[in-house]
Amino acid sequence: MEDYYQILKVAPNANDSTIRKAYRKLAMQYHPDKSGNTEWADGYFKKINEAYQVLSNPDSRKAFHLQYYANSDFNILANNSIDILTACIQLLKKVEQQGDNINEEAVVLQLEENILCSYNLAILKSESAQEYVENIQQKIILLMAKLGYKNVVQIKTILAKKLPISSNSSMSVQVQQLLKEKKQTYYWDKYKFLVALITAILICLGIYKMA
Repeated sequence: MEDYYQILKVAPNANDSTIRKAYRKLAMQYHPDKSGNTEWADGYFKKINEAYQVLSNPDSRKAFHLQYYANSDFNILANNSIDILTACIQLLKKVEQQGDNINEEAVVLQLEENILCSYNLAILKSESAQEYVENIQQKIILLMAKLGYKNVVQIKTILAKKLPISSNSSMSVQVQQLLKEKKQTYYWDKYKFLVALITAILICLGIYKMA
């Protein structure tokens, strides 16, 4: 699968302006009229245009991210506990790189269907790898911190079912605190306009009564 970010030579969390500038620079550099119309340059010019068409559109960029995760290296079944931990670290790193352009549904899917698949869970159980289990849980908590409230709730449910965190552990406290913060942010973002509107109306009524 082509990595459109590599083609345009930008980071996965690049904003629209950076992507547009990179495209213009490369398009001018490899345009057939300037590159001598060689077969390689012509092919690369087409790839540049294809990459820009995908990454300049929010919907197609999100769809690309879904494939970007689905075709990742850690889609392969693990051989041991270290591989599973490494997969978590890679997923976390990819999410951090993508900044505000995260396809959160793809992240949840990757975690549930690939990293925490029944085969990998059997490896963790057979190796009695409690230290790795706790490290994996910690990485997943860090991953949850990058996502929205609804997907955090979903991952918490996945963890409870597949890789439960001890209710007496510090990680359990972390998860509860994270959920509380995410929930507050979610409802504030959802209703802040309404709160501001009601506040403005009350202020206007107060001024009217004083007049």
